[in-house]
Amino acid sequence: MSQNDKTDKTPSAPKKSAMYDSIKELAKKLLVAHGYHKTTFGVIAKELGITTTNIHYHFGNKNSLVEEVVKDYVAGAIAGQKNIWLDETLSLQEKVQAEIAYNRTLYRKYNPGGRTRKPWSLIGRLRLEGDVLNDEARAALAGFTTEIQGAIESAVEHASRTGELKRDTPKEDLIFLLTHLVDSLSVFAQDAGGFERVEQFMNSFSRVVLAKYTHPK
Repeated sequence: MSQNDKTDKTPSAPKKSAMYDSIKELAKKLLVAHGYHKTTFGVIAKELGITTTNIHYHFGNKNSLVEEVVKDYVAGAIAGQKNIWLDETLSLQEKVQAEIAYNRTLYRKYNPGGRTRKPWSLIGRLRLEGDVLNDEARAALAGFTTEIQGAIESAVEHASRTGELKRDTPKEDLIFLLTHLVDSLSVFAQDAGGFERVEQFMNSFSRVVLAKYTHPK
């Protein structure tokens, strides 16, 4: 038997399709709104007008579907954060404002009516259910914090090199505070039932911390 014959007999993975994307998009919305346990193949199948067999065909089992959704979501979130913190045309103060605007868009996507307590971050939501996720999904969630810390560290170092930050700035503390603020913004909004708390936290940080250690433009 030739090598080509062996290759031809290898089962191929299901082809990705519009339905594949629809299943993932709906699963993401359900996971944000209701969490892992209430996001079931039955609910997805009913909303899309398909069978659960169709979902199994595309993703195998629930953990595989959740893993793919989490990885895609985290990759997009990391890209969004890097667009802000690695933009060397923005000052740190401007990056904080860009962070507010970025998160406001996410909040309104899942809370179009304004002041509600609906979850709006898949990362924040699934961190509460990490015990039921597979290792790959948990690693992706943990990777978000690592990546934004790296981006914020780069932003702070750039601000230091360019003279935006004063020489006595405690850079490690600044990186720590910014990282954990950014990493927890969805919790602030959900607890308060509105996005105003996020703006309050970030603007207070700018006035109290950044204003002390940055030179005005």
